[in-house]
Amino acid sequence: MEKINAYAKINLTLSVTGKRADGYHDLESVMHAVDVFDTVYVEKADNICVECDTPIPENNTAYRAAKAYFENFEGGAHIKIEKGIPSEAGMGGASADAAAVLRALQKIYGAYSEDELFLIGKSVGADVPFCMLGGCATARGIGEILTPVKGQEMNLLIVKGSRGVSTPLLFSKIKLPLECADTQGMVKALEQGDVKGVSKKLYNALEKEAQAIVPEIAEYKKRLIECGALGAQMTGSGSAVFGIFESLKKAQEAQKEFQDVEFARVCRTICN
Repeated sequence: MEKINAYAKINLTLSVTGKRADGYHDLESVMHAVDVFDTVYVEKADNICVECDTPIPENNTAYRAAKAYFENFEGGAHIKIEKGIPSEAGMGGASADAAAVLRALQKIYGAYSEDELFLIGKSVGADVPFCMLGGCATARGIGEILTPVKGQEMNLLIVKGSRGVSTPLLFSKIKLPLECADTQGMVKALEQGDVKGVSKKLYNALEKEAQAIVPEIAEYKKRLIECGALGAQMTGSGSAVFGIFESLKKAQEAQKEFQDVEFARVCRTICN
């Protein structure tokens, strides 16, 4: 049996640069892996079976990843997921699970090259390739065109209330053009190890519309700043909000002020 930690991600920047003919939106983002994770167990089986300790769709990403892996040869997998990443949070939990399943199956079966494995990941979901890559990267296209970036170790507090944001609903409400983030400025701050500079460059073009759906997003962002965060922002399509702190201790002190929130986790970014 293979056991893999499926790490979440945050979006330090997120811009929507246009709408595609296929209905999807072109994005530009700087994403960073964080040490909040689901635990995924995979072992050989006669068919594909997915178990999870919280409700997930029948046609979930872990199942689709396994199905895509076995498209060209016979095989099966028993997959068990222990959730640690909240759902509808913008933290890539479902994509992380799919990436972990593909990594585990590759260890068990070894059927593909690395490039082929990434193509399978892309076919499952736009964020799956990043979750397979990990670390820090710029993401373009629908999120699948990746350029690795020097990551930066940062102390975070991530909070999320009981309400999530539906990604399809959110994208149906946005109106282009939207202001874009300073992606190159963010990359430069990361490469220089300038945490304060990173905090100043945070930007998510989806945040305003998401706040109209889940007003708590704006409240949590304000509270994180009041608790000493250098910067705070919603990640992905929401509804989780993260704050960057100067030290782990300051993040832990701020966490005490969010006992009324369903999810409040102190964590750190992961650098490759």
